[in-house]
Amino acid sequence: MSEQKPRNYVGNGKQAGEYYVNISLKKSQLEPHYYEYNGEQYVRLTIGKLKEENQWGKTHSVWVNDYESENKSEATKAPVSAGDGLPF
Repeated sequence: MSEQKPRNYVGNGKQAGEYYVNISLKKSQLEPHYYEYNGEQYVRLTIGKLKEENQWGKTHSVWVNDYESENKSEATKAPVSAGDGLPF
């Protein structure tokens, strides 16, 4: 098992209904993590539920998903279908 890298937290959120979470993100912390794909800029994020509500009532954390496949050729493959053009 590999060591887990420290997470780069960029925001948080609060459960707002049965099926959704409202989140707030810090633009200044997101900008360094943008990457280009097919002429568009993207940033990959992960949203995780906190074990318990924090002191400000937040129920979720948001961090940059900087996972890179160990198989570099797999990471650079184009999407199989036209789909919506997103790389994930």
